[in-house]
Amino acid sequence: MQFNFLISKCMSVNENGMTILNGSQQRNPQLDEVITTMGEASAKAQNLKQVITSPSRFYQTDQKLYIKSEGKQCLGILKVGKKNLFHRDLNGLVREIQPLCVLDFYVHESMQRRGIGKELFEEMLRCEIICPEKLAYDRPSPKLLGFLKKHYHLSNYIPQNNNFVIFSQYFENRQQIVNQQLASQNSQSQNASTPQKIEQLGTLMSQMSIQSTQSKNQQQQYSKSQTPWATDQKSQQNMYETTTGLMSAQIQKKR
Repeated sequence: MQFNFLISKCMSVNENGMTILNGSQQRNPQLDEVITTMGEASAKAQNLKQVITSPSRFYQTDQKLYIKSEGKQCLGILKVGKKNLFHRDLNGLVREIQPLCVLDFYVHESMQRRGIGKELFEEMLRCEIICPEKLAYDRPSPKLLGFLKKHYHLSNYIPQNNNFVIFSQYFENRQQIVNQQLASQNSQSQNASTPQKIEQLGTLMSQMSIQSTQSKNQQQQYSKSQTPWATDQKSQQNMYETTTGLMSAQIQKKR
């Protein structure tokens, strides 16, 4: 799409001819013109009833807009943003998810089949640090479905009432991550069991030591509270035997 001004004059363009805009981007008339024109061209190419990319639908949102440009030409756009979605599987199970979604993807007709779409898509994957199967796609056109199948081998999905396409690999990878997290938690629990047992044993031994000390103190206090003659039966027997022995010895000396 040709404009009457250099694209780099109204937005920052990197060495690859890529611009990344967000909803808090400072607006200017030329930038608004680029977004409006490309959004209308995208809606027309996809036979959409309404334009889905416009300044009013982009600014003050958490969406991102990737733009490929060259001089005064805007070659293509790719818009992404997060959405809360409900997905129903073949068993009727409904899951609520919040994936990053491809909301609009358009390359100008004069620039198609030149790798522009692949450059845009790869730039988005790199910046968002995400894999193609972890994305959701809003009303993808037949061209986009063919693009994903050709370059990323994505084709299996269950049609949804909300018209978002989420490929089966999204949930397969998700389940693998869940399994890994569970295995990691179990491993951490097992590793922590030995220190916990040692700590419990130390606590038990400390309690036993305290109880033993208390028992000795009680015995000493009991002994002090008794008269010298208040001894147990064994002590009395010992005293009797000792006294008897001494008396016998004195009698034998007198003889």
